[in-house]
Amino acid sequence: MDEIKTWTDFGALTKEQLDAFTPEELETLKTSIADNEAKTADERKRKDEEAAKNKELAENYKIRAEKAESKVKDKGEGLSDKDIFTLTKSDIDEEDFDEIKNYASFKKISVSEALKDKTLQSIISDRKEERQSAAVAAANAKSPRGTSKVSPETLLEKARQGQMPEKDEDIEKLVEARINSKKRG
Repeated sequence: MDEIKTWTDFGALTKEQLDAFTPEELETLKTSIADNEAKTADERKRKDEEAAKNKELAENYKIRAEKAESKVKDKGEGLSDKDIFTLTKSDIDEEDFDEIKNYASFKKISVSEALKDKTLQSIISDRKEERQSAAVAAANAKSPRGTSKVSPETLLEKARQGQMPEKDEDIEKLVEARINSKKRG
């Protein structure tokens, strides 16, 4: 009797097997099968409802994530992997990243396209010159006494040996010398 739990099991019984049960045992068996089928149906319904809830939650999470991603893009804060790679590989000061990002967003172009734009190149160049001038002015204000002049070649050679200059103006000369050496060859 323990093996018969569903109406399918009951239907598979032969006439001889059915005749082996007393009428009371048959009624008990039928009641047991009905209870088991109801329990199984309830469990199936509960699992289906749970699966539907989980599916709905997953869909809601997906919608929320898409909305959040859309808001970030609308604010212009989202950069593609390609844009990030382009910015890190370019010879751009970190201070200009926001300018480039905003310009690209305004023009509705990629960061790599924005970097090729002559107007933006001019803006970046002007800002770079301003920073260099400010650095030179700050260096001059800090050291009123005379300074010894070091040639660009000397600065390059020392930098190759791992000796970096300490003065801002020498660092600028080193950068300038490095750029000139790359241009030459």
